[in-house]
Amino acid sequence: TVAALTAAGHTAVTVDLPGRPGDGVVPGQVTMQDHVDAVLAALDAVGPDPVVLVGHSFGGMTISAVAEAAPDRIASLVYVAAYLPAVDAVPGESMQDLALSDHHGGWQADSFVVAADYSTASVNPRDRAALFANDAPAGLAEAIAAAMVDEPLAPVATPVALTSERFGQVRAAYVVTLRDRAVSTDQQLTMLGRASVAEAVPLDTGHTPHLVAPEALAAALIRAATPEVE
Repeated sequence: TVAALTAAGHTAVTVDLPGRPGDGVVPGQVTMQDHVDAVLAALDAVGPDPVVLVGHSFGGMTISAVAEAAPDRIASLVYVAAYLPAVDAVPGESMQDLALSDHHGGWQADSFVVAADYSTASVNPRDRAALFANDAPAGLAEAIAAAMVDEPLAPVATPVALTSERFGQVRAAYVVTLRDRAVSTDQQLTMLGRASVAEAVPLDTGHTPHLVAPEALAAALIRAATPEVE
C-alpha cells in the first residue's frame, strides 16, 4: 500500500504501535496512551503540516484518540474497516464494547483468546484466515494467518472518549470493506452512520485490503482523503 501511495505522488509513513513481539516493550504494560504517544511522535517526526491519518481495524480507536488529543495536526482521518467510537459518549467506547455489539461477523465464542495473565489477546489460529483473509488466495490467506501476532490487551478494553469540541473539528472519512467478516460491513455502516463522516468509499474486499488489494486500497484512501470541491 505504501508503494502504491508513493507511486501516486504521496508520502506514506507507517507507525508501529508498541507491545508487539520483538520491540522490547512488555505487552502487559502497554496502555492506549502509549499507542497515542507513538502516533504523536510519528507526527512530530514528519513535521508541522497536518496529515491524513489512517487507521485500520483497532487502529480506528487509536486515530480517534489522537484526533481528540491533537486535532490541529490532522487534515483528515480515514478509517479502514475500523472501529469508530461514538462522539460525546460517557465514559467513551472501547474496542471491546464495539466488537461485542457486532452480531453479523464471523467470530465464534472461542475465536478471541485472552492470555492467562491478561497481558495479551490473540485470534484463534483456526479462525484467522476465515476472519481476516476470506477473500485472499489460499497461499496469501495462510501467510496472513501466520503473520498475526498477539496484541496488548489493555488498550482493547480502554474506553476512548471523544468530544464534539476537539474530535469534532476533524474531517473523517471511511473505507467500507464489503466482504468483511472480522468487523462486519453492517457494523461499519452502523458506526459511520452515527458519526459525522464526510466520505464513505466502498471497497470489495475482506478485512485486510492492505495485503489482498493494496493498489485498490491506495486509490480508496486517496479518494477518501480528498475533500470534494463545491
